[in-house]
Amino acid sequence: MLDLQGRRGAVPAIVYVATSHVGSEPIWAYRLQHAVEARTRDRLDLGTLGLGHFDLSEAMDRERLYAAVPSRLKQFEPRELEACVDDIVEQTRPQPTSAAGEMLDWPDIRTLEANGVRIGAHTRHHVLLSRVDARTARAEILGSQADIAEAIDLPPAHFAYPNGGAADFSERDVRIVREAGFATAVTSIEGTNRRGVDPYRILRHNVHEERYRAPSGRLSRALFFSETSGLLGWLRMRRAA
Repeated sequence: MLDLQGRRGAVPAIVYVATSHVGSEPIWAYRLQHAVEARTRDRLDLGTLGLGHFDLSEAMDRERLYAAVPSRLKQFEPRELEACVDDIVEQTRPQPTSAAGEMLDWPDIRTLEANGVRIGAHTRHHVLLSRVDARTARAEILGSQADIAEAIDLPPAHFAYPNGGAADFSERDVRIVREAGFATAVTSIEGTNRRGVDPYRILRHNVHEERYRAPSGRLSRALFFSETSGLLGWLRMRRAA
């Protein structure tokens, strides 16, 4: 395997940490999922979001919610987003659950680091950087870097843009990350990284079991390799040409 400088060697596993959530309440996406899955009320009115009503006892409505609500919430400022999730929780009244162990705490993170897993920064509050001003973006990026450096006695070398889509960060944020001294930054934009890739705009693949399951139902190493190596993308381009 090649690193970003074209040298052969292993690429370490990296866990990206939103530091204000360490040992604390889960981020909004997990709260939303819990509100739906552990609900005690099925009726949900999201008319204020322009999404209408949902009957969460129906699988189709749950799928519709997961398809529509996260993208809608991501358009809001952090406080407004959290208020919307609070409203969903209030409407669904999910069964109480202990959040203990749901989010890593700092001893967990130090254990990972001691066992070879690198710890990367992911802002403090998992804000979408493109939706905050420059002062807030800088505080979020540098703050998470400082939190991790203090906790593990080693400044993080790697950063991940929250959400990571093309509209979720800007050249301003890339510049802040680069000037902070990070060696790399990853997006969630799908693609295969080739020699010469911008180390502050690294592409990734969303890896999950269903994506790489063969028609037989078993996980397919061949399918995983052909997609993550770029072979499938190349074949698709050839076919479309």
